[in-house]
Amino acid sequence: MPELDPKIAELEARLESLVRTQIGFQSEISSIRRELTNLRGSAAASSLITTKLDQSSSEPPLQHQAPSPREAPIYDREIPPTDSYSVPPRPSAGETSGSGASEDDRSANTSRSSTGSFNTYVDDYVSSARDNFEKFIGKNLIALIGMVILVLGVGIGAKFAIDNGWVSPLFRIVAGYIVGFALIGVAVQLKAKYHNFSAVLLSGGMAIMYFVTYFAYAYYALMPQSAAFALMAIFTVFTIASALSYDRQVIAHIGLVGAYAVPFLLSDNSGNYLFLFSYMAIINCGILAISISRYWKPLFLSSFVITWAIFYAWFIDKYKAEDHFWLALSFSAAFFAIFYVATLIHGVVHSEDESAESGISVVTSSMVFYGFGYAILDSRAEFHKYEGLFTLGHALMHSATAHLISRLRTSASNLVTVLAALIITFVTIAVPVQFDGRVVTLVWTVEAAVLFWFGRRNGIRIFEYFSYPLMVLASGSLVYDWAMINVERSMTVSDLNRQPIFNGDFVTALVFVAAFGFIHWVNRKHEETAVIDETLVRGFGMIVGGVAIFVLWNLFRIEIVNYHHLLLVAQESPYNYSSYGIATYKQSWSDIVRFNNIWQLNYTMGFIALLCSVNLRKIRSVAAAFSGLFLSTVILVIYATAGMYLLYELRVSYMIPDPRFIEVAGPINIAIRYITYLFAAGLLVSVYFTWRSDLIAESIPEGIRSFVWDAIVYLTVLVTASSELIDLMAQLRIPDSTKLGLSILWGVYALAMIAIGIAWKRKHLRIAAIVLLAVTVVKLFIYDVADLPTIPKTILFVSLGILLLIVSFLYNKFTTRIFNRD
Repeated sequence: MPELDPKIAELEARLESLVRTQIGFQSEISSIRRELTNLRGSAAASSLITTKLDQSSSEPPLQHQAPSPREAPIYDREIPPTDSYSVPPRPSAGETSGSGASEDDRSANTSRSSTGSFNTYVDDYVSSARDNFEKFIGKNLIALIGMVILVLGVGIGAKFAIDNGWVSPLFRIVAGYIVGFALIGVAVQLKAKYHNFSAVLLSGGMAIMYFVTYFAYAYYALMPQSAAFALMAIFTVFTIASALSYDRQVIAHIGLVGAYAVPFLLSDNSGNYLFLFSYMAIINCGILAISISRYWKPLFLSSFVITWAIFYAWFIDKYKAEDHFWLALSFSAAFFAIFYVATLIHGVVHSEDESAESGISVVTSSMVFYGFGYAILDSRAEFHKYEGLFTLGHALMHSATAHLISRLRTSASNLVTVLAALIITFVTIAVPVQFDGRVVTLVWTVEAAVLFWFGRRNGIRIFEYFSYPLMVLASGSLVYDWAMINVERSMTVSDLNRQPIFNGDFVTALVFVAAFGFIHWVNRKHEETAVIDETLVRGFGMIVGGVAIFVLWNLFRIEIVNYHHLLLVAQESPYNYSSYGIATYKQSWSDIVRFNNIWQLNYTMGFIALLCSVNLRKIRSVAAAFSGLFLSTVILVIYATAGMYLLYELRVSYMIPDPRFIEVAGPINIAIRYITYLFAAGLLVSVYFTWRSDLIAESIPEGIRSFVWDAIVYLTVLVTASSELIDLMAQLRIPDSTKLGLSILWGVYALAMIAIGIAWKRKHLRIAAIVLLAVTVVKLFIYDVADLPTIPKTILFVSLGILLLIVSFLYNKFTTRIFNRD
């Protein structure tokens, strides 16, 4: 048609332009590749590119001029097929590609031929994809849809004939069987040449056989239940066999669905659960048989889900412990064994598949069966004592299985690893299920240490991975044990007789400390085989060591509490001993409780001092040094506040006995203060040597260390001296200790600080002394002069005046020493 010629010409010109653009891009790419090869100086790369160029240069160049009317355009020309992977021999020196072709012509020819090969490859790929998609639709999807429509059409027609009374019930059933057998017969005939189409026909025929049998039994009563059941069982066996013969999983799915539907389709509500579960077990054995030669994962998953869903629905709705206990326990174990063995067969026989799915199946089967088994045992009180053994039995079973698999197929290491994880899990669960209290903590602690040692030493990652949550569980269990001690103690005083040291809680905590210390040692010795990142190994060791030290401190602290609690029990004290370790009688505190708290304070100061000393001599840890300094500062603050108040209360209790207290205070109420002073002095000594050690000197300058040390020691000494002065004046019956005594003491102390500051050239000491003098003067005029007799007032004023003059004299005498920077 003439009117279309311009449009055709325009489209041809546009297409020609696009093709030339593509050729230009390919030429530019080839040029860039040559330049890159020359710059890299790689002889091998240069040789490879030259070979490919020579191969493609043998093809005739494409014409750039516009096509003549007698010549087909570029996009319509036949491009000779080339094998892009074959490399022809390189031409010898002096040979040219084509008659008198230049280098540029050969490059252009190369790019054009490469473009043609690329386009041919893309066209072939797209054509192949289209052909496969078309084959899928034509050979599979259409056949399947046609079979469904055929079954529906037969059903609709049969229903119409039945509604209009055209055929008898017997004829309907016979006709249905004839159609089903006909489809199966045609499928068998076509199997050799049309495998997929034959499989679809067979699936439809078996579906018809199932439904016809169901209608014959349920609606028309043309056969008894036993006959219907036998027919459906035969259909199921035939369907499974056909699935294996055809190697088509869809056929097996039809048989599986039909098999599980049989007992429900043919049920007469007799409640014969033994028959139901036996039938399901037989079906699952068929699944096991299939798994030996095939491992059809969707079929296995469907069988697994349907079986346990049916069992769960029955267990929730129909299960009665007195009637169905052994039935439920036996068949839950049978179902588990079938699926467990099927999964293991896949993991061993078909180990070429992904083993991760086998591991997931093993774990899921084990957990589902354990959940049902535990619930069944828990339904009857007399079997509660066997729940721990049931849990341990799982671990032993997985252990035996792992041993057998490792001997049969050494390559199934992933499956053995999963079984090892299940062993550890069930052993861990068995402990709290079977035991209570301290035994759980002991077993978990030892298990965590053994797993960590074995995993880290031998490089078995799963063992070390499992040890970490076990450490957390053991720590939580130990804390729970300690909480229960306080709960028991708060319930009653007279019934609890926990002997210090010689009790299970002390032994448990001691084993915990030993286990965590062992883990810390293994972590330091085998850092290179850790499963965690190497940057976390040191931090993990610090955490484990810190937990072990904390437990070591707390286990002896608890025994101090136990000892004083026994004293209360021995005296039959009427005090209510709370969970916080405080015994109260109305508004008064017992001396026993005060001694309890004082000895806990003394023990803590001694423990920290010993810890710092061991670190300086043996461990040499910077982190431990800083931790020791921090804890020492905290405990010294507690000593200077709560500790001084407790010592004051003990002195008051000794000097002014309370008749409501049964126990009689003795000289120990006074002597305990000097024991406490010794512990505080020991702690200060440890702080001093720690501050001076190279562990701290490398991180903190000398000036800061000197300032902090002076602040700690001088404040501690000031508080201790003030408390001791008040107590001595009270014992000597000297009045006004908080006025006369403290003011003079603070003035003398400030004078001593100034003298030391001048002698050692420590400006912060001198300034602190001046601040203390200012506080003393303010205290003198605001607090001391009130209600103070004339003689003490005179002594106080004169003493402070002399002290201030001495301070001024020292500043005048040592001005050069104090203010000379040199």
